[in-house]
Amino acid sequence: MNNTTLESVPRTSRFFNGLSALLAFLLWGGWAYYVNGSTDVTRGLISGLTQGTASFIITLVMVHLVTWFFNHLQSNFLQLPLAAFFTVSITGSCLVGIHLLVDTPKVFYTIAPALSVAFAFGWYTAYKIRKTCTKRSSK
Repeated sequence: MNNTTLESVPRTSRFFNGLSALLAFLLWGGWAYYVNGSTDVTRGLISGLTQGTASFIITLVMVHLVTWFFNHLQSNFLQLPLAAFFTVSITGSCLVGIHLLVDTPKVFYTIAPALSVAFAFGWYTAYKIRKTCTKRSSK
């Protein structure tokens, strides 16, 4: 990373982070319940709460991971996709482990859509950071 102070490192707003995490909890927790509830209502509820909680936390962590990767990758061309890819690889591995631990019946179907959207979210977050950098450098 360049010799920048902590204040000058590009970040996203707390509102953006919090709203994204809340929406992730509702969307992916609901999806996990829907996918797994047909097998067993209790399994569906456990899977839904697990996925919702994990999605909430992972969304907050993702913003920081994307920011970290974005600031540490040198190539402008690859910054956006690699920041998203590395972040989703780490968080996706955590999701697989958590769902195996709580015995989610349909792990792949539970997390595949969330990881697809997470990749797009990571790319969008990196794009927002790049726009922030561009605005700062043009001042």
